[in-house]
Amino acid sequence: MNKQVKLIEKSLPVNKLNILSSKEASFIRIPKIHNIHIWFARRPAGASRVLTLASILPVGIEETIFERFTGLLEAFKNNKVIYSVSPRRNRVQKAVVEVLGKFPRDIVVVDPMAGGGSIPLESLRLGFRTVAIEYNPVAYLVTKATVEFPAKYADSGLFEETLRAAKEFIVRAREELSRYYGWDAENYIFARGVRCPFCKGLIPVQGVAPQVTKAPRFKNRYLRIIYDREEKTFHIETTDKEAPKPFDKRGYNIRCPYCGRWFQLRGRAKSGETAFDRWFKEHAELMRRVVEEYEEVTPEMEEKLLQTHIPLIKQVKNTFTPVWEDSDERERFIQAYRDLSREILELQDYIPIDPIPKENRWASTARNKGLTHWYMLYNPRQLLAIAKLSKIVAEIAEKLALRNGEFGAAIALYLAFAVDKVADYNTIATKWQGSMFKTGIGNTFRGESTIDFRLEYCDAIPHKKSLTWALEINVAESSSLSRTTGGILPVLRFLVEEFRGSSLGDRVSVYLGDATRLSEIVGVGCVDVVNVDPPYFEQVIYSDRSEFFWVILRRSLRPVLEYLFKPGLRLSGWSWTSSVVPREREVVTYDKRDSSGRFKRFFKDFVKETYKVLRDDGVLVLWFTHPTDIAWRTVGESLYSAGYVVSRVWPLQTEMKTRYKRQVNVVAQETSLVIVARKYGRQRLVEIGADVKRGLLENPSFIEAVRVAVEEARRVAREAGASPADMMALMLGTALSVATRFEVPGLDRFDPLFDAAATKVDELFVSPIIGRVLVETGIVRLREGDAVKVAELISKAMLRDAATRSYVTLWFISRVDLESGRYRDEPLPLSYDFAQTVSKLLGYDIDRLRELGLIGGHVSGRGVGEETGGRGKAFYPLLFEALTATGARTTWSKFSALVPGKAIYLAYLALNESGAPSVRARNIRLKVREWSWEALSEAAALAIVLIETSRDIDLGLEKASTRGLEKWYDSVGVEDSSSVRELAVMSLLNLIYGRRALY
Repeated sequence: MNKQVKLIEKSLPVNKLNILSSKEASFIRIPKIHNIHIWFARRPAGASRVLTLASILPVGIEETIFERFTGLLEAFKNNKVIYSVSPRRNRVQKAVVEVLGKFPRDIVVVDPMAGGGSIPLESLRLGFRTVAIEYNPVAYLVTKATVEFPAKYADSGLFEETLRAAKEFIVRAREELSRYYGWDAENYIFARGVRCPFCKGLIPVQGVAPQVTKAPRFKNRYLRIIYDREEKTFHIETTDKEAPKPFDKRGYNIRCPYCGRWFQLRGRAKSGETAFDRWFKEHAELMRRVVEEYEEVTPEMEEKLLQTHIPLIKQVKNTFTPVWEDSDERERFIQAYRDLSREILELQDYIPIDPIPKENRWASTARNKGLTHWYMLYNPRQLLAIAKLSKIVAEIAEKLALRNGEFGAAIALYLAFAVDKVADYNTIATKWQGSMFKTGIGNTFRGESTIDFRLEYCDAIPHKKSLTWALEINVAESSSLSRTTGGILPVLRFLVEEFRGSSLGDRVSVYLGDATRLSEIVGVGCVDVVNVDPPYFEQVIYSDRSEFFWVILRRSLRPVLEYLFKPGLRLSGWSWTSSVVPREREVVTYDKRDSSGRFKRFFKDFVKETYKVLRDDGVLVLWFTHPTDIAWRTVGESLYSAGYVVSRVWPLQTEMKTRYKRQVNVVAQETSLVIVARKYGRQRLVEIGADVKRGLLENPSFIEAVRVAVEEARRVAREAGASPADMMALMLGTALSVATRFEVPGLDRFDPLFDAAATKVDELFVSPIIGRVLVETGIVRLREGDAVKVAELISKAMLRDAATRSYVTLWFISRVDLESGRYRDEPLPLSYDFAQTVSKLLGYDIDRLRELGLIGGHVSGRGVGEETGGRGKAFYPLLFEALTATGARTTWSKFSALVPGKAIYLAYLALNESGAPSVRARNIRLKVREWSWEALSEAAALAIVLIETSRDIDLGLEKASTRGLEKWYDSVGVEDSSSVRELAVMSLLNLIYGRRALY
């Protein structure tokens, strides 16, 4: 059939979309859906809306009209974000009926990995029939709370009834918990008590001393600990004056403030166990005796508790007050331990007593320290609070469900999410953050790959600050939801108001199911759009992290789990009674290199399923963010083997501009690539030959397809304001697109097609920049004919040689402004992941470049250090460092076997030989007489570009006053560094032509 070209394949307002998406990802105060519950990968909701509608409407819709339909135009004009603006559903319906002959309710949009629900929410807001599927039960519940329940019960009082239940919840929480906390306290900071192995003195180990916060608005913001060496006791006070450090620390070792001897605090024990090892063992024992062995708390246990968990200071509004010697505060803390013991049987059903699974890698740091069960992540007061809150929610849920069935269960779900939010800020894995801009508790989920136990931990006050923040009743009742700081109820009100009167509740279905068996859930050939942001490799192991919440949710929601799961359960072999979440078919890998092939196998199955469920004219929209070569190849191979043709790739800004890598100015991919795939036929290329890659690189149709795609990608990158890394990512996405358009008879592998496309795309991406440098922006301007010759030689080397491709590409990204073509005053450092991905996809591993001294963690003249292995460190393409005794990392024969190695050597010789260009060229030729003419000319061409795009300091041509070069300049008859470069370039041209280049 003649498939209709969709708008997303030809035109998107990518610049406006990126501006608004970046803004949405920032810390703006709007009721974002991620405030409902933490989830570990969130994409801008507004962008999801635009991509979905652009995948349904055909080309021919005017851009202004499209922007008005989506709300993009209004958001852009009024300095809002798309998410906060309602789409023009009536206009969308009219357009869909006119151009497609369908009603929106007949168009099916599926997100098979719905996560936090952004994509299905925006699909439903547009009025389309929406199916959301999740393999993870926590994400499944989040999506139901975000999309299904607000749409289904918008006109049934969902917000009002949840608000009423939330008020009851807070009142009961205060009644149950207020006696365990100081009336004036807002947060507590605890030290971990360890004993010196030599003198047995008790030491309060914490990481905030001596400055609790850098924000000057706080009083008594310095912590002073005074040790009595004779009595082996300590005194704590806070002050406005800077205090000395409480103890000396060197790495993992500290000096005892009593006896002065050093001992190991943490890390891997050199012998026996560290002080922290003992701390975790003692903490686990104190908790186990009460929770599992039902022991009554004894005075000995109370004393041990205070020696293990030392109440250090509390925040009271804008000041900090010591609590260690406050008998009332100590008594409150101990009373929580006693009551946990006394009420343990009553609370048993609400305590997360489940074992931490061995498969859970995020929690491995806890399990390795002897914290074998989830409840051990809490101190007694924290655990008592979570158990009591869960019990209250369960009781409210049971009452609501008896009266209102699923509607009551929906109300209870939002309350249970509030308990999760409280728990996130109440574990022994929290930390205190005291920066100038943000002072307060750092939550348990702070972005680390495993649970991170810092030197101190914090205790929030559930019934006062954290629970009221989690729900934000006052903000939800106000007329301004922009006052929100992260609460659940303002989001619920926003969503309910959005769906009120829409009659869209019957157009959404949320399932707990397996995306690799998608067709069993939705059927075959019945879906118009699959819009999905899949996980990639080990980026986030969702099962691991979500289990922390699941063990709480399944208890607080136990009376209503059947209402929540039974209608949407499409997952065999798992029950909501299980304390573990399903892992068996999670589309991730627990091995970064995917050596078992788990991710590749599951991802290919998933992509094939999307092909099955799509109509013949359907569209797959695949968000791609993972920066590894294996992910790139897996995505490409999966799309190709399923039968897809990638018709377009768009760069979409999905990260905050303040993210770490941008702050430290490291070149790293910041955008997601939106890959658009269709069920198009492929162009068949015959007579390619046995050497597939070479045959493709010589095929006119293939070359022309690459040329057109690169020019379009360059235009889009310019329009989107893409960074160098994002521009390169888009080029690699362009190679993916080109490779899927062709097939070669007898070739059943995707890699040769992608390798050829990536090679040609890279060459066409770099070549124009080389030409511009040589003719317009370089210090030595070449004649047109000479510039063409040099560019042709480099292009030839790049097409043939992977090392040249990788080195030259990384050189230009780091050293040259890709728009102006001028060399950078300071090279841009490259992140390891980005440099590795680029180099591997171009055929040459970055680690091999490092071994040859062609890339490293420093640049001459800069003090950027490198650590061996260096993952996450800053890397730069290097120049002459490899020629020095300290910089050489391999033998000369290996270094000079590569075109970049030869080029660096020729550049060095051309700059340092004496005499006229022809004389220099002759002398150089004698020194490399064993090189072939082809190798010499290609290396000389690359050497010219290196000289043209390097700083004086890179070439050893700093000002004479700093390097004493006046005498040297006089000896060669030049006046400045530009003259030295000109002599070197002319000498290299002589090598290329075998004659003197005339100027």
